[in-house]
Amino acid sequence: MSIDIAIIDSGVNPWHSHVQGVAGGVCLRRHDTGDITESKDYLDSLGHGTAIAGIVREKIPEAHLYAVKIFERKLAAPASLLLAAMKWAMKRQVDIIHLSLGLEKREFRQDLERLCREAFERNIVIVAAARTADDHVYPSIFKTVIGVYWNRDCDMDCLVYHPGNSIEFGTFGQPRALPGMPQKLNFRGSSFAAAHVTGMAARLLQQNPSGGHDWLKDGLIKKAKEDIWHHEEKAIFT
Repeated sequence: MSIDIAIIDSGVNPWHSHVQGVAGGVCLRRHDTGDITESKDYLDSLGHGTAIAGIVREKIPEAHLYAVKIFERKLAAPASLLLAAMKWAMKRQVDIIHLSLGLEKREFRQDLERLCREAFERNIVIVAAARTADDHVYPSIFKTVIGVYWNRDCDMDCLVYHPGNSIEFGTFGQPRALPGMPQKLNFRGSSFAAAHVTGMAARLLQQNPSGGHDWLKDGLIKKAKEDIWHHEEKAIFT
């Protein structure tokens, strides 16, 4: 069974060699009147969402990716667009919603937390980025969300778990390398760490598509503990 993943970001270039197609998508725009409209113009002009999609595609090539575009000229958007994008993805009953973003204003917390709770109850997993293991941005700190930050000690596919922290998971924070571009000039950050965990989560959900947030979180914790064991074993024997 294929896993359906909504990537809420700057859109996706489906023809990029790292992406190789998407299952669909939408562009959401908020007008001066406050109205939000939909179009099929989800092509990425910033490159950020495409880099996210490339990470996920590498980890789970058979996934159905949906581009949900809320960023256009810059990597920022009104909270109302985020809420509308999440509702769009939930209406389509995707398996995972990926969020390379966070909010700090408390005025939006209640609506966002309610929506994340609804997704949780519908077995839709939300993976969201945060800046550090002690960050307090929404929705990554919610108990119904898998929060992820860029752990600079992590290599590719490494996962660390911090029980008790506001953000419990950390991992590698760089996208796939681009031909002719030094990796140090490429994107980097917690957005991409979250994308790596989205890919890990999708692979786990293939084993149990109806597993939901709690089952998936247990699987990620198990992986993090195994990664620590392998790292310590390697240190001993090298």
